[in-house]
Amino acid sequence: MNISFWISRRLRLRGNGSSTAGVVIAIAGVALAIIIMEFTLAIVVGFKDGIRNRLMGFDAQISVCPPVGKTLEASPVLVETIEKALPGCDMRLVMRQPTLLKTDKDFEGIVFIAQSPESDFAFEKGNMVEGEWPDYAADSCDNKIVISVPTANALGLGVSDKVYSTFFIDGSVKMRRNTIAGIYRSNFGEYDKTVAYASLRMLQRVAGIDSIAGNRIDIRGFAPDDIAAAADKLQSTLVDEAAAGKLDQYYPVDTVLRTGILYFNWLSLLDTNVTVIFILMICVAGLTLVSSLFILILERVPMIGVLRAMGASKSFVRSIFIDMAMRIVGLGMIIGNVAGISLLLLQKYIQAVPLDPDMYYLDSVPVEIRPWAFVALNAGVIVIAWLILVLPARLASSIDPTKAINYE
Repeated sequence: MNISFWISRRLRLRGNGSSTAGVVIAIAGVALAIIIMEFTLAIVVGFKDGIRNRLMGFDAQISVCPPVGKTLEASPVLVETIEKALPGCDMRLVMRQPTLLKTDKDFEGIVFIAQSPESDFAFEKGNMVEGEWPDYAADSCDNKIVISVPTANALGLGVSDKVYSTFFIDGSVKMRRNTIAGIYRSNFGEYDKTVAYASLRMLQRVAGIDSIAGNRIDIRGFAPDDIAAAADKLQSTLVDEAAAGKLDQYYPVDTVLRTGILYFNWLSLLDTNVTVIFILMICVAGLTLVSSLFILILERVPMIGVLRAMGASKSFVRSIFIDMAMRIVGLGMIIGNVAGISLLLLQKYIQAVPLDPDMYYLDSVPVEIRPWAFVALNAGVIVIAWLILVLPARLASSIDPTKAINYE
């Protein structure tokens, strides 16, 4: 058995009033630092994921667009080219059409988004607050639309109400009488104010285009970090196929990283905030640990003198006090992890702390618990705490034995 470790385990952390208070403060400091860092990590990751998911729900990760002023046909050759570059991707033919919703008393400008009927509408269905999502594969749903809560409030509309949609196509005006099938709310600012959903067949008929035509092909199914590389690969493949004459024209590729650049730049600033908070918490916990260790050393100066007089090395004495201080760190981490993770789980499933969606785009504080990140955080705290404690422990081992024995 390691003798220095055995001695440190035999020594009580509690001594007189000052040392007990110092130990309690140190444990509380470590626990508080762990709680705040775990909260910061979970909330920032949750917030970034929440905003990113909403952004990518409205705007596809990758889009294949036609030349300016033209429509795009999802021809077998184009579809095959996309699948060749990005096998297994989620591909959707999409039509985006600006329109004017008009009632007898008011009107509102919006953009209809229509997708292939076989698309996965999980994001859209998850935002529904009234009514139901239309089955756009059925002809009976061609004139049914889904609008947002802000649009419904602005026009005084509810589920099953009728509204006229006015389209401006190639210099002519076309109108359709639509039925409100459902109302959604994503709490995502300007998108809720401008986006509504309609049938792809209806928009194709209004625009006078074929059933395989639209104004873009949206592609999803990638991890956020893989979007740029996938888009570059797709663009290169489309250029090669167009140069070889297999495609009738050049198709530019766009990504959400460009269309949503303001949001992504804003989210990247959160990483700086995390770094600052982590540094501050490490400094607070480090100062309380050093103070507590100094108190423990001062109370045991005679013991240090006896050990040194008996031939104990400086590293032996240093190990004793580092082990004692690491016990404080361990207690603080246990308390901090239990309290922090419990509160985070409470917020994740109960959503006890709400947010103003008009300011934060979310209706409650988002929490995303990633075990590997928490394990890395705790491992980092242990390493940093040990490094911080080396200096005061060195001072303890350098005490003169002859003076230490007579110390009072």
